[in-house]
Amino acid sequence: MIKPLPSLITLLLLLCAAASLAQTHTLSGFTISNKKAITPIYEGNEVKGYTMFYREDRPDTRVANYGLDFFDQDLQKVRSAMFPKERHFSHLLRRAYNGETFSFYFYNTRTKLLEMDVFDRSLNKIASKQFPLQSKADQHAALEELQVYRSGASKPLSGMNLYAVPNKGFIRNGYTGKMKGFSLEMYDNKLNLKWKYKSEERSKDYESLLVHEVTNKYVLATIARRPGNVSKKLEFFVAAFDVETGDNLFDVPVENGNMQQLSVSSFSFDEKKMEFIAMGEFYSVEDKELADNSQGFYVKRIGLNGKQNLAKFFAWEKDVYPLMPQEAKKSLKEDYENFVHKIIRGADGKQHIVVEQYKVMADGVGIALAVLGGGTSMVKGVIGNMLIYTLGPDLSLEKVSFFEKDRTDCILPPGAGAYGAGLIGQVINMNGGFDYQFTQEDNSQMGFTTAYINYKKIYKSKFRQKTLVNIMYAGNTQLITDNIDVSSSNEVVSFVYPAKPGYVLVLDRQSGEEKLEMKLVKLN
Repeated sequence: MIKPLPSLITLLLLLCAAASLAQTHTLSGFTISNKKAITPIYEGNEVKGYTMFYREDRPDTRVANYGLDFFDQDLQKVRSAMFPKERHFSHLLRRAYNGETFSFYFYNTRTKLLEMDVFDRSLNKIASKQFPLQSKADQHAALEELQVYRSGASKPLSGMNLYAVPNKGFIRNGYTGKMKGFSLEMYDNKLNLKWKYKSEERSKDYESLLVHEVTNKYVLATIARRPGNVSKKLEFFVAAFDVETGDNLFDVPVENGNMQQLSVSSFSFDEKKMEFIAMGEFYSVEDKELADNSQGFYVKRIGLNGKQNLAKFFAWEKDVYPLMPQEAKKSLKEDYENFVHKIIRGADGKQHIVVEQYKVMADGVGIALAVLGGGTSMVKGVIGNMLIYTLGPDLSLEKVSFFEKDRTDCILPPGAGAYGAGLIGQVINMNGGFDYQFTQEDNSQMGFTTAYINYKKIYKSKFRQKTLVNIMYAGNTQLITDNIDVSSSNEVVSFVYPAKPGYVLVLDRQSGEEKLEMKLVKLN
C-alpha cells in the first residue's frame, strides 16, 4: 500500500452532528485532509483540547478564507477565527504551534513575498509580517515548495521550514548563494527579530542544515558538508545553537576520525543529565550506506561543550539478536534501517527508544516514468516493523520489544536514492510515510503509550484492514498492546492523535464522500 501524502487541507467546515457527550463530530465540504491540520493542546502531558486549521472555499471570490477552530478535550467547539489570504497566489508552506502561539507561513507567488501570521491560544491575531526572498536559493526553495503544493508530491529534504521554539517564538530557515550555505532567524511571539545566524560565507564547503529538535534552550541540527555542489562525498556534523542568542555552541563531526562510518537518525537533548544524545547506525569503514547492511546501532552522549562523554555501540549479532524473538531477527537481515521516533527518559533513569524500520527499494513504476522523462524518483521507501529498545541508567541494552506489522510503501522525492541512510529516514518522516502516530508520556514520567496504525491486506481486495495498535508501558518491564479496528467499508484516510486519559482521537476522511469524522475512541 502506498499511503497518501500530506498536502494542504482545504475544508469548508459545516457542523452536521455531535454525540450527546460531544465526543464525535462529523464535518463536510472538504476535499483533502492533512494530519497536521489538527494540533493537540497540552497542559503538562495531558491533552486539554485541539485546534483545527482549514481553508474555506468560495469559488467566485479573489479571497481565500483560512480558519482556525478550537475544540475542548471532549470535542466541543469553543471558538473560531478566520483570516483572509489572496486566492490563487497565497500558498501555505508550514504551520507551527509553540505552546503559546500558532504561526502560519505562506508564500505569495504574485508579490514574491513570504508571509507569517501569528495567533494566541484564544485565537486572537497578534502579529503579521512579510519577508522578501533574500537569495536565488530561497527563490528556488520557494518554487520547489510550490511545485510540491500543486502536485501533492513528496517534500524535498531542503525547503522553507518553520520551527516552534517552546513558548518563545519561531525559527525560519533560509539559504545563501546557490544553496551553498544556510541561515536561521528567530522571531518572538510578536514577530520581532531576536537573532539571525548565517553559515560562514568564505567556507569552501557546501553546507545544508537539518533541524532535529528545538527546545527552550537549544536548536539541535545535523549539518551535511560536501566539497562541491555535485559531490556525493558527504560529511556529517552535529551542531547546537543557543535559542536566546543564536550563537553556535558547537559544531562537531559525528564520526571520530576515519575509523567510523555513522548515520544520524536522531539528535536530542536530555534535560535530566544536561547532555546531547546522537543516535543512528554504524557501518564498517568500507561499507556503503544503502548498499551494505549496518552492523548495529549506537548512542553517543555529548556534553554542553561539544565533547563526547560516552559512546555505546550495540552490534546486531552480539548484543541485539540474543534479546529478540525469532520473527524479529528476519527483518534485521533484510536491509532494514531504524528510524528513531521518540526517546522516553523515565524517572527511573531508563530510556525507551521507539523506532520504526525502513529501507529503500527500486521502484518499477518510478523507473519507467523516469525513462519516459518524468521527474520522479526511481526508488521508494518501504516501511517495516516497530521496535522499542530499553536502555538501563548505565546505557546497557536491557530489552528489545518487537511489534510486527504489515509492510507499507511510500513515495520518495527525485534524487532520494543518493541520500545517506539517516537522511532517507528524515525524508520519509517529513512526508508522513511512517505508520507511527504519536507517543504520550504520563505525568509521573514512569509510563507512556505509543500508537501506530497497521494496514493489513485483505485477500482479493484493494482495501486494507486498519488496526490502531496502542503500546502501553506502566513502569514495569512488560509492554502490553491494545488493538482497535478503525477500518471502514469505504476507503478511509485515518490519522490518530493523543487524547484525554483513556482515549485516543481518530480522524477519518471518507474517500469520495467529502466527509470528515473526528471521534474519541475509548481504549480497552
